Amino acid sequence: MRLRLRLALPLLAALAAVAIPAAGWSQMRPQPRPQEARPAAPAPGAEVTERLVMTPPPGWEVAGQGAGQNSAARHMCPPGQGAESWSEMRSVQVMADPRLSPREHVQRVVDASRDNCEAYGPSPVSEGQSNGYPVATLTVTCTKGRHTGLGGLVAVKAIRGTSALYVVQRMWRGQPFQRNEAAPIPAEMLKDWSNFLRNVSLCDTDEAMRHPCPK
Repeated sequence: MRLRLRLALPLLAALAAVAIPAAGWSQMRPQPRPQEARPAAPAPGAEVTERLVMTPPPGWEVAGQGAGQNSAARHMCPPGQGAESWSEMRSVQVMADPRLSPREHVQRVVDASRDNCEAYGPSPVSEGQSNGYPVATLTVTCTKGRHTGLGGLVAVKAIRGTSALYVVQRMWRGQPFQRNEAAPIPAEMLKDWSNFLRNVSLCDTDEAMRHPCPK
């Protein structure tokens, strides 16, 4: 089953981005850029035609969600896990800032890991195009969180839409590990993560030629 996330107009009213992270990862609040002109928000009553398309893991349940004028997020966990006690989580964030690039956002994930982990290991940023949209992907390991005491791994995919940035993350946390060790995650889980993120895409129902939606 494909999940289509619809943007509400209040989300697009303000264009300064505020990311809402999952539990255990720090907040990232970018400041306005004073010398840059802000694009106009969509007119009242305008329909948002972009759709974020993905295949959610079966059986996962909502562990938390929030929305404001300029951002919205939803976090999901496997059955039996929740916002306070989770070992695996998926998050979807939508940030209504048409200036923020996918690379800028994944760099913020790296910065948050650097500030909150005893040691961290980012992969090279992979950039490209997906269905006509700019995309950046990245993974970061965290040997031991300064606040949680747990090891972690986050895989992030950021897609630059017309008026918003769409970010999907898969996160794991568990026993801490050493700087020279791999995160103790089963190979099958990493394969599942890779397949899941590969199939996350953005489309536009009004731009069938440039950004076609799945039938």
